[in-house]
Amino acid sequence: INAEYMGTLSECLFFFAMILGSSFTSFATRCVLVYFGYRSFQSIESQTWKDDAHWLTFWMLYAFISMLELVLDYILAWIPFWYEAQLGLLVYLGAFDGAKIVYNAAGKQAIRATEAAVAQVAARPEVQNARKACGERLASLSAKMKKSQ
Repeated sequence: INAEYMGTLSECLFFFAMILGSSFTSFATRCVLVYFGYRSFQSIESQTWKDDAHWLTFWMLYAFISMLELVLDYILAWIPFWYEAQLGLLVYLGAFDGAKIVYNAAGKQAIRATEAAVAQVAARPEVQNARKACGERLASLSAKMKKSQ
């Protein structure tokens, strides 16, 4: 995608978001995510790995942003134009190679900072037991599905 066209598209999305409000922003965000999902599919089907790394980085950062938003939703909702800024960030990360820039600048350090805490929680016996129970349940469901086919 030509960067000039993406810039024009971003400006149009922001303009419509300002006029139509949060409903449009929510719709536009979903459209952008569907499009990026399609681009990820194309990436998987391609013969090069460079675009695979881009989309893997994008989705990893998107998951991290979504987790932060889940925790900070009540605070972020009070920030003017937060959802429009989030849409702009998603477009930047996916269309302008921003995922690589943000990951190298801050994402890598943030993920490494939480890595030890996640490993510590994952090592707890109750988490291990729950993981084992989920695995057994999934195996049971898979066996039932194979029998029904």
